[in-house]
Amino acid sequence: MNKVQLILESPTEREKYKNLESSDDKLSFLSNHFIMDDMTVRLIKRRYLLSEKYREELVQSIEDVIRKIER
Repeated sequence: MNKVQLILESPTEREKYKNLESSDDKLSFLSNHFIMDDMTVRLIKRRYLLSEKYREELVQSIEDVIRKIER
């Protein structure tokens, strides 16, 4: 999540993320971001993307990061 937060600290990247419609698009944006290395992407997929429940948990966690940054 540290790398996700680093990505989202950029106002430009945060706006790109927020303008995406689906959770799949949002997850794809993050996993394809240049700051994410292969190991990080694999860990995120293993931890969060194995089920729909965990995917929603990840999206909610990311939304929490955005709220924290924008305060």
